Amino acid sequence: MTSHHISELEHTLAQLNLPEGIAIRAWQEQDFAAIQRLSEAEGWPTPNRRPEDALAGWRNSWPTLVAEADGEVIGFVRAWSDKHITTYIFELLIAEQWRGRGVGSSLLDACHALYPRARLEVSSTEHSASFYRRYGFRDLGLTYRKSYA
Repeated sequence: MTSHHISELEHTLAQLNLPEGIAIRAWQEQDFAAIQRLSEAEGWPTPNRRPEDALAGWRNSWPTLVAEADGEVIGFVRAWSDKHITTYIFELLIAEQWRGRGVGSSLLDACHALYPRARLEVSSTEHSASFYRRYGFRDLGLTYRKSYA
């Protein structure tokens, strides 16, 4: 992430109405332990089983944002955007006790506001599909994956 990314994000966040007591900011490497903790609680294995690869993924993605309440990371989004056509959401996770309070929507709003002409794309589990439908995503069918590691 560059200083341009940070100034772009600060300008964008100033225009959003965030839920009471919630702050969104660019992730920092010291946030990775919280990302691992939240991922483990959700049953997402990669940040803990392959931490070097996961950390490299965070370093090479943008937008990469965390949501905080009282200085604690309570959610995150890791995405990639070409800035013009597509912003792809790789991971969006909110701590269970904070779900339903607008935190996930605010993280998506920030990603979209950064690049408003780009569509948002996401692959979802059935568990989180209802969230994305409520946010206005439409179901385009199956997602396919082939893993090499």
